[in-house]
Amino acid sequence: MSSGPHPLPVPRLPRSAALGPGRGGQPRLLIDAPAASAQIYLHGATVTSWIPRGGKEVLFTSRDAVFDGATAIRGGVPLCLPDFSTGIHGDALPKHGWARLVAWSLRSVEATAEGGVRALLAANRDGLSLLYEVEAGSSLGLTLSVRNDGAHPRTVEAALHTYLALHDVTSAELTGLEGSRYWDNLTSGPGPCDGRSSGGRLRINGPVDRIYDSTAAVSLTDPGNGRVITVSKRSAPSTIVWNPWSAASALPDMADAEFASMLCVESGAVRDHAPVIEPGATWSMQARIGVEAL
Repeated sequence: MSSGPHPLPVPRLPRSAALGPGRGGQPRLLIDAPAASAQIYLHGATVTSWIPRGGKEVLFTSRDAVFDGATAIRGGVPLCLPDFSTGIHGDALPKHGWARLVAWSLRSVEATAEGGVRALLAANRDGLSLLYEVEAGSSLGLTLSVRNDGAHPRTVEAALHTYLALHDVTSAELTGLEGSRYWDNLTSGPGPCDGRSSGGRLRINGPVDRIYDSTAAVSLTDPGNGRVITVSKRSAPSTIVWNPWSAASALPDMADAEFASMLCVESGAVRDHAPVIEPGATWSMQARIGVEAL
């Protein structure tokens, strides 16, 4: 896999951020600010940790995740783009696109007035230019922008593949998707939303892999950690909910029992909601993750 853009000179960093080797010796931006701590790996622009000051880890990253500069990092917030899974037609490679597999350039890092840190990362490949802004503070703000540098319109799928850390997924409850139509990837193949309507609050007691048609904010109760994790979004009409359950044993970069301590709640625009970006135009989406006491 290509390493992506050539690294730019390291920007000036605030005192609350440092750039150095992380796991596997991979370049990592380490944030230790008054409002939060966080980690961002330049490989895939993957946010692997966010801890609001005085709180607990909000993002799940597998202890078996591979940090070799080539493999997608299992956990945190990998970026799925320009395809989600195997794409709209089911034949896209690599799975989930190339954005999570290349080295991103760190364009700027600055302290925010709210006591956090804002980082801007960039990558370009295959006629697409990507900008990704990560704001780590009392909430975690993620803004992804995609510009079509080609001569023809491009249909692009994008998702912020967010792994949320839980004390016990079986005691968690996801609200905000009630009544939304969804596509069940466990029983169906690629295609448009099949029109199934969700019922009440979602409880996880087995494998789940659904793409919901929903722009609504969602809340994930985590009673074992005494908190509610909230996810709000903009220009992201898809919400993906995923937990592999016991099938995690087939994933070489995820320990067998770890499925019980995570749930992916992803903000994106995929399948029949994938945007068509005209030549020279830019499309963007945003998600914000917050934590409230239960």
